[in-house]
Amino acid sequence: MSKFIFYIFLIGLFLSLVSCGISGIEAKRGLIAYLKMHHKDKYEVLTFKRDFNAASMNPDLFWVELKLKENPDIVINFDWNAKNKALYIASHNRHDLSIESLTRYQQQEIVLREEMHETLDADVVDMEVNVFNHTISITLDKEPTQRDFEAFSRKIRYVLQDYPNTWTQEAHVDFKLKDEKKGFYELIVKPNTYNDSNLTYRYYSNAIVTNNAGSKKAEHIDRVIKQEFAKPDSPIYLNRIWVNQSKLNSFYIVFEKHEPLKEAEGNRYITEAVGVYMVKMDYPNLDMKTLKYYDYKTTPRDGIFYSLMDQLPEDYQFLIEHP
Repeated sequence: MSKFIFYIFLIGLFLSLVSCGISGIEAKRGLIAYLKMHHKDKYEVLTFKRDFNAASMNPDLFWVELKLKENPDIVINFDWNAKNKALYIASHNRHDLSIESLTRYQQQEIVLREEMHETLDADVVDMEVNVFNHTISITLDKEPTQRDFEAFSRKIRYVLQDYPNTWTQEAHVDFKLKDEKKGFYELIVKPNTYNDSNLTYRYYSNAIVTNNAGSKKAEHIDRVIKQEFAKPDSPIYLNRIWVNQSKLNSFYIVFEKHEPLKEAEGNRYITEAVGVYMVKMDYPNLDMKTLKYYDYKTTPRDGIFYSLMDQLPEDYQFLIEHP
């Protein structure tokens, strides 16, 4: 009942605030007039809807999508403050917050994607480039080698160095095989123009990291680990895989151990995390080289993975710095 009353209150608050704002028809009419006056009617309005949210509590914000008429591939989006007749982009990290700057960014993004495809298409089965998220997803017909990583890094870095204002971070390059949701290996490519010296979380150039799910290799590792260490009343959960940066089939694998709660809640079967194992294994045999257990009674769970990373041999280190 209390939740119901709370939701009714929120709905009432929303309706009262919206009723105080500019109407949708009036706001859209104002935007169209603004575009005609300041942008010579170069844009078509694709989407215009109220974007009230609890964070801003501003009933005059509207979500807008504009298409550049001379190039329909260029679609920009932003929050429009109908009262102030100005863009509102709270999460944007660029200083030039204007329709022109967003358009230029989209134009550069399209050119960057096209150049990346021209550079890499002959080497891949498929590829997706997401400039906004600074990610590249590459599909190959076989698992990449160390030499492949070096070649891809060199080619990607060569493209990105020409777009320092468009690609503003390191690239996270996912390598997957056909029919995989996500690749096992991810390559970190740092453009020559990128400076991360002021960050607290920094990768080595050409660092190789791994994903715990989505690939055939990760599923195989998870299956072998469970067969070896899990028990009916004590499940385990794969948590981290750290790869040797020069020998790609040598791993340190971390998995969390769970045990039943001593005080059961009704008839439900509930477990709690009690510690982690870190094991060294080589693929594909996954024969165990070393094994160490860290009990949460004596080792704090908070920050455990950073602590374990710091214990890794140098060949497995992929971070220059972390919190």
